[in-house]
Amino acid sequence: MANVTRTYSDIDMSFTLNTVTGDIYKKVDVNAVKQAMKNLLLTPYYSKPFTPNYGSPIAGLLFEPMDMGTASAISMLVEEALSNFEPRVRVDQVSVYPNYNEDEYKIQIDFYVKGVRQPQVFNTSLRRLR
Repeated sequence: MANVTRTYSDIDMSFTLNTVTGDIYKKVDVNAVKQAMKNLLLTPYYSKPFTPNYGSPIAGLLFEPMDMGTASAISMLVEEALSNFEPRVRVDQVSVYPNYNEDEYKIQIDFYVKGVRQPQVFNTSLRRLR
């Protein structure tokens, strides 16, 4: 287990109930940070009241031509959103690859969580809704 000097926690966004306690499960430590990263990247600008610049405009790029230029732009926007709004994360590298067969972008973020010594990896994919 990682040497964690700080505990991060959040509710599980799947809203699954714990059958023993009847409460919603919670995410802790690195999993809480990964969930927050995903929420940040999928939140469009102007969605959060009184914080219009919170989130990222990545969803708008999904309707651009699928190529390495768009992948590069997505990569820069991911880094910008995380550096601006996720202080618990230090990003090492963001890799974005178009998956032409599935009509989606694969994203891999290599990062460190403050208070955790081991490097972390967050993988997700972005696909436009038709």
